[in-house]
Amino acid sequence: RQIRQVSPVPILILTAREDMVDEVSGLEQGADDYVNKPIQPRLLLARLRALLRRGEHAVSGRAQDLCIGTLRVARADRAVFWRDAEVAMNGAEFKLFMVLAEAAGQVLSRNDILVKMRGIEFDGLDRSIDNCVSRLRRKFDDVRGEKIKTVWGEGYLFSPAAWQ
Repeated sequence: RQIRQVSPVPILILTAREDMVDEVSGLEQGADDYVNKPIQPRLLLARLRALLRRGEHAVSGRAQDLCIGTLRVARADRAVFWRDAEVAMNGAEFKLFMVLAEAAGQVLSRNDILVKMRGIEFDGLDRSIDNCVSRLRRKFDDVRGEKIKTVWGEGYLFSPAAWQ
């Protein structure tokens, strides 16, 4: 489940357990396929190739540009353009910006953000997300916090209407 939250990588469970409950549980927790041993090597290879093909389609689908008003994110190039000018960002800023932009219109807690960015839980003390949001606001002339809103007691909201 944790891998699925941070990565679209295909997951295949290969096991000697033949219990239907285990198989259902594995698939419900995010696995793409569940295979019982013994299995013929050629069949396993075919299943792996099929998973990788599906994974490539998912990645290529995600690589399309994200456009919201005057904002364009070129995912494949890891570049953000606002009012047709590129906005320089470091790796952490870009990751945070993508997490927020992909969830535009939804409030994300610090915990949600950290899990999506780094795969770790919020410990209640980490201010790195707040600092990064502050830097992003400066880069987008968002001193009043209209584009990336703070929702007190809940988290942050990427406001699509503010990018028009």
